[in-house]
Amino acid sequence: MSFARELAERSHTGWLATHPFDATNRGIPGYDDLAPDASEAGDAERRAALEGVLAEAGRSRPADLGEADEVTLGCLTGLAEVELAELASAAVEHTVTAMPFQGPATLLAVAARTVLPDAQAARDYVTRLRRSGLWVDQQTERLRTGQAKGRLPVAPLVAEAIAWAEGVLAPPVPEALTAPRPPTGWDGEASWREERDAVATDVVKPALQRWAELLRQLLPLARPADRPGLTYLPGGDADYERAVRSHTTMAVTADQLHQTGLDEIERLEQRAVELGARLGLEGLEAVNDALRASAGTVPAEEAVQAARRAVRRAEDRAAEVFPEPLPGPCAVEPMPPVVAISGTAPHYTPPRLDGARPGTYWFNTLVPTAGTGWDLESVAFHEAVPGHHLQLSRIQLLSELPAMQRQRSITVFSEGWGLYAEQLAEEMGLYTGTESLLGSTAAALMRAARLVVDTGLHARGWSRQEALEFFVAHVPMPPRFLAAEIDRYIIWPGQALAYLTGKLEILRARDEAQRRLGPAFALPKFHAALLDSGSLPMPVLHQHIDRWSGPA
Repeated sequence: MSFARELAERSHTGWLATHPFDATNRGIPGYDDLAPDASEAGDAERRAALEGVLAEAGRSRPADLGEADEVTLGCLTGLAEVELAELASAAVEHTVTAMPFQGPATLLAVAARTVLPDAQAARDYVTRLRRSGLWVDQQTERLRTGQAKGRLPVAPLVAEAIAWAEGVLAPPVPEALTAPRPPTGWDGEASWREERDAVATDVVKPALQRWAELLRQLLPLARPADRPGLTYLPGGDADYERAVRSHTTMAVTADQLHQTGLDEIERLEQRAVELGARLGLEGLEAVNDALRASAGTVPAEEAVQAARRAVRRAEDRAAEVFPEPLPGPCAVEPMPPVVAISGTAPHYTPPRLDGARPGTYWFNTLVPTAGTGWDLESVAFHEAVPGHHLQLSRIQLLSELPAMQRQRSITVFSEGWGLYAEQLAEEMGLYTGTESLLGSTAAALMRAARLVVDTGLHARGWSRQEALEFFVAHVPMPPRFLAAEIDRYIIWPGQALAYLTGKLEILRARDEAQRRLGPAFALPKFHAALLDSGSLPMPVLHQHIDRWSGPA
């Protein structure tokens, strides 16, 4: 095994142990009994491990590396730098939300999707619940640390998290924790259920109660809705600079991203008006009204079926623009209620490696979100095929790659691909009509507006209301969904920058490859070159594509 591959494998094993919820979501065995370590000591240990990985990678000599190993090291260092930036920012000290992206809500979301294929998996699940009590308490303690530093959460999000916790704690046993089904016919089921409920009631529930009690204490001290951005926190400006760099993997400023978003909005609004004219809609206001009115009008089960049809249609055409191997079908399912009720947008999870669950596009059937109106097809194409399912399921089939490159994700690459896939679907003729094309334009508008809103909140000091007003003015989606999106950007600074940034970089790489190759350029070959090394930082991606496409 080469130096680069051995280092990547060792680093990836450390990442899985540090992020066991991610391992479970991907069906990677060996970590289902673990809970993360959210303590300051745990962060320090992880930081030292990552710095050691970077030091080892830095001792390599480019002349000794083949192309594949050079890409592997580029991916490895990019991932390590992103994680170090996250640790330095210590978002756990001030982040409170009911959304399943941070904090205790992630435990409930993981539990709701956990699959127990055998008796050992069932026992591991109970062990995880027992260990999760400490993890929740660590989250509580880190919020106290943040309070001492003046790094306080945002009051409206604290209030929502309190209401969420009260709902979770109301039943004798939190319902999401009882969602995993034990193996069929297992003779230990009765005693296992008893133990599971006892651990949930005596360990997890009290920890959640302690977390909720601290939130009640923090609520009157928390930042008001007009001061939600990182710029209002001690050290927050440096935190946001790190977030911009880690989520784009490029040396780009908040001001540059803000302007890119404004420019794209102007271009896309012109396209929306042109498409609307085909439907007899005069002007942007009429187009936006029609798009908003379309959201949530289709009954939930019919919408799920429509999403399935769109995905199957794309799967039938995938071989036209992608080489083998092609992944199996993507499942399209309603997301668990504990996830849906917070307004979570439709999203994708990769296949479990143990085969217990296929790659799945999770559809929100409880709350109108993106993907429930004229934008239904574009969101399905983004999340499933030719989007994340094709990208992430296909990479799992490339067994010659290091596990790190098959199982890890860099936001700007993955979400850039998802947004690129929406445009690719139009190039393939997958949209069924002008309404769907308008829906795709609305989805693209949201990604452009994200650049403006995220930088507005965290670098320019926008209030929550200012951000929402800008969104409502330029993104024709349900206001309730847009409000949830604003809260997502508040608790996950910089992540929203990745989508459009990544798409523009992928298009730039494609344009350059077409220029170099001329008539020899072919989309299937380009997509293989783009995807077959895994999720890459943008500088590594461009270097890789330049090498593939030949001299300038």
